Amino acid sequence: MIFLNRTLLSSGLIALAFIPIIPRVLAQSSSFGDLQGYWGGQYVTTLAERGIIGGFPDGSFQPNAQITRAQFAAIAVKAFNLSPGNSTRNFRDVPSNYWAAPAILAVSSSGLVTGFPDGSFRPEERITRAQALVILAKALGNNTNANPSGLNVYGDRQAVPEWALDSVARAANAGIIVNFPNTNQINPNNLATRGEVAGLVYQTLVKLGDGSFAPINIGLNNPSAPTPSPTPTPLSSLVIERIETNSNPRQPLREGDDLLIRVYGSPGANASFELEGLNQNRSVTMNEVQSGIYETSYRIGRNDRQINARPLVFLSRSGQNSVSRQFNQAIAINIDNPSYPYDPGNVGYVLRPEITNFNDNDVIRLPDNLMGQTLPDANVEVNLETFRNVIGVLNFSQTIFQSTVRADQTGRFIVYLPQFNRDSGTVYRVRMTATQGNQSQSSELLLRQE
Repeated sequence: MIFLNRTLLSSGLIALAFIPIIPRVLAQSSSFGDLQGYWGGQYVTTLAERGIIGGFPDGSFQPNAQITRAQFAAIAVKAFNLSPGNSTRNFRDVPSNYWAAPAILAVSSSGLVTGFPDGSFRPEERITRAQALVILAKALGNNTNANPSGLNVYGDRQAVPEWALDSVARAANAGIIVNFPNTNQINPNNLATRGEVAGLVYQTLVKLGDGSFAPINIGLNNPSAPTPSPTPTPLSSLVIERIETNSNPRQPLREGDDLLIRVYGSPGANASFELEGLNQNRSVTMNEVQSGIYETSYRIGRNDRQINARPLVFLSRSGQNSVSRQFNQAIAINIDNPSYPYDPGNVGYVLRPEITNFNDNDVIRLPDNLMGQTLPDANVEVNLETFRNVIGVLNFSQTIFQSTVRADQTGRFIVYLPQFNRDSGTVYRVRMTATQGNQSQSSELLLRQE
């Protein structure tokens, strides 16, 4: 059971300080490979785009995996902008170098989640749906009420534990309880999954009035609890809200692979996309599969090669100005051909390490991962530095990340960058030195935080 502070948090949760959280799960792509057909995919991808929730280094999200107290704490800190506060409490089972220690301190200081009477936090313990709802009800604060009649629409209200009844009623009245496919069930005693928590957190943010989260009704069963209505898109303008693909920044697309494109925007428009450097000036038509959702695919051909492809999407409608938007993540295509692009003379790879999914001065949204190329089996030492901009001059640097990776038998290497809470516009310098035997070569590039 999770013990909680009895004092309700107000809805005005304020971020007071920088929390240097380095989560154990690093992938921040919004196109996870295992969300195809998953009912809560829209919840997950939207939270991932906001940097609130992440996946795993293999490009998966694992939506049906159970979630731990530590993982929930890390999500809560980012979702509700929690400050670490002034608490000096140390939990006996949370060492200072534990990956979620800063997040656990933050949720404990805020009173959102506290520890157990024996001085433990039990970070790896799984939580139930009722426990998750208790935490989120505290985050809602005064944005709801504990009238038990709100539970009447659920067929298993009698299964709610007594200790959680008040909070689950608050969650029901707020309309944040998500369950699929049985929306009339709370399933309070089931262990919560990562996908379910994404839906619960998303609905909580909508209820707290975060206007950047459009209402989604998937999994809801709360006809008596009004939710905000989406702001209608004026007919005089077209909007592209976001772009999703099935690409994985750690795995280049190859001949025969299908690149899937999905676009969310104004309904009833004509949609198409171009792939920079490939089918450019030969637009591919997209089909509107649901209102405002357009999809298509592009099969990678033998001669398609691009280290930094970025799909460009267009929406148009008769009598209106067309709009376009470029996908914010680079896609590498057929980069494992030895003659492209590293050695046009077809002599072989060079030792000098090169990043293949970003160019110098590209915009990056950490934790994007860096893919590179060097000689097979070479060791690559990577240093990531930030620059401090003083009166418009970059004159101070600080190393924030160091790692050594080994290239595979084709010379490819991947650097998994952790999450850094940095201001938009932060400049990073990536210094790399590849070593093989007695030889070494270095390179560097600059990246800018989105």
